[in-house]
Amino acid sequence: MLKKKNFVFLLVMVFSLAILVACGDQTTTVAPEEQAKEIITIKAQTAGAETRRVDNLVAAAEKLNKELVAEGKNIVVEVETSIFDGGWADYYRQFKLAFRAQKEPDIYAVGHPNIGWLASGGYILPLCQLKEAAAYQDIFPVLWEAVTWNDQIWGAPLDLEVRPVFFRVDVLQKLGWSEAEIKNLPEKVRAGAFTVEDMTQLGKEAQAAGLVEWGILHRPTDGPEFHMMAKNFGAQLYDPAQDKLIFDKPAILKTLQYLHGLTQNEKVTPEAITTMEWKQVHQMMIDGQALFWYGGIWNVFNYVAQGMPFDEVMDKFDFMLVPAAEKGGNPITLSHPFVYTVSAQTEHPELVTRLLELVAAPEFQAANVETGHLPITKSGIKHERVQADPFLSTVTYMIEYTTFQPNHPDFVSYGGAFYKAIQAVQLGRKTPAEALDAMEAQIKSDIGDNIIIKEG
Repeated sequence: MLKKKNFVFLLVMVFSLAILVACGDQTTTVAPEEQAKEIITIKAQTAGAETRRVDNLVAAAEKLNKELVAEGKNIVVEVETSIFDGGWADYYRQFKLAFRAQKEPDIYAVGHPNIGWLASGGYILPLCQLKEAAAYQDIFPVLWEAVTWNDQIWGAPLDLEVRPVFFRVDVLQKLGWSEAEIKNLPEKVRAGAFTVEDMTQLGKEAQAAGLVEWGILHRPTDGPEFHMMAKNFGAQLYDPAQDKLIFDKPAILKTLQYLHGLTQNEKVTPEAITTMEWKQVHQMMIDGQALFWYGGIWNVFNYVAQGMPFDEVMDKFDFMLVPAAEKGGNPITLSHPFVYTVSAQTEHPELVTRLLELVAAPEFQAANVETGHLPITKSGIKHERVQADPFLSTVTYMIEYTTFQPNHPDFVSYGGAFYKAIQAVQLGRKTPAEALDAMEAQIKSDIGDNIIIKEG
């Protein structure tokens, strides 16, 4: 016998079913915007303090979602960001481990030289379609070189920088230079009329006058500026046809002789500079203890972070290309753009590609000014936010002179051997010839058949 409560429930169910049957041809249609949308999460990761590299993707996703609504698609894209806090080697190691566990980010932001090992290792997808995308039609063409390996494009450039030589305007004023002479120095460099040797001698002159402790400073750690110097002395670093690195012995020897001379002969650079901390080297420039600095445009913001007001930086410093090695030669700079790469295991390659196209828009590129970087496109350079920047607007011409490190899996090993040689000559432990021999032995051991030895 049914209890009263159960009997009432049964009547309600029968009645409800009767209504559904009677109204079967009168189903209510829910508008697409009112339906429950599928949320698709795209993970993006970068490292370091420059969070806009992933924040820009979050903002680009908002534009993408508006496009998806207009297309009548019932999905919402959310970008989940993460910032790796640690050294670069650990950042790369973490990605490899995450990839094996299929937990890696869909979009992985790295410096462009990492494309070699990422592509050859099967970690990332080729992105050749980006070269034809409307968003990248006004990219600085030279930037495609930075993301090309094995004749394919493997990354989307996300920002651009150049590495000029900073010089102290106030020191030159005290040396008796006129305002016109100081203003014209970058043009003399551009014309090949002021060389690296002239820079060394001017540094010595400032030291002799007691105006600075050091004539020339450079980075204290392994890094791209040293390869830029080698290129300035004519070094070839890579043969793309054979996908092999080049150990250009004559040019590397000239580079080691130059760096040895800075500390051991001319004594315009601290002998122990390769043992110093970054902050210490920056502070020497901030305090006016040196005339010249092989730096990067983002270093302006390092100086501000260390307490030098931006207006004072602009008042005390000016910027020039790296002078040519010989009179009449071409000056040089080097760029190390960060790039977006896409995991080979991503489940949403089409949506990721659309995000990478949207994030190339001028308004996102203009956000690069926040960290002292340049946009990758000409339309980005023309953005009012970039044009209004009193610093970046004056160095955009340097893009015409930029070069890149090669995208090769063994370039880290090559760079490590080169830096050991640099340390040895600057500390006075080896002659340039001895350091060159040691470098050759090490790269042959580390790289083997992937290196071409160029004797002359």
